[in-house]
Amino acid sequence: MNAYDVLFEHHRVLRGLCERITAIPPEADERQAALDELLFELDIHMRIEDDLFYPAVAAASALVAIAHAEHRQVWDQLAVLLRTAPTAPNYQDEWSSFVRVLDAHASEEERDLCPAPIHLSEDLLDNLGNQMVERIARLRQSRLNRLRVRGRAALLRRDAPVFEIGELGRHRP
Repeated sequence: MNAYDVLFEHHRVLRGLCERITAIPPEADERQAALDELLFELDIHMRIEDDLFYPAVAAASALVAIAHAEHRQVWDQLAVLLRTAPTAPNYQDEWSSFVRVLDAHASEEERDLCPAPIHLSEDLLDNLGNQMVERIARLRQSRLNRLRVRGRAALLRRDAPVFEIGELGRHRP
């Protein structure tokens, strides 16, 4: 499978999960389960891009650097969302912001990196796409990866500890 097709298909998966989550009331347990699934797929997506796709298009270094910055923006917005209680008045706004940031990243990637601004042979794209499909399948089946994503989500949900100068190691609530 062509690498671009793999990315586009996985973008559809992420967008579909966002649409499904949007349709579920914020306080419903079902929404949390769907959000956990989105976190898992988002982590897989970022890993196949960072580990496989971006290195293959590294000659377009400025665009890859922008894509990495957008990944950080997606994670930052996700952290804000996860720290907002589903019953909070601004929860829906935070959810909408996250979806917009994620969709903007996917759209820019599809527009600017697919096809890459450098020539990649069909053989290379097919080989890369097959590696990406294999990695997605492996990560989806990995219990260790699922635990790693849960741990990352738990860290994103926590507020960063506040430290006063001179209070190394002592947490101030």
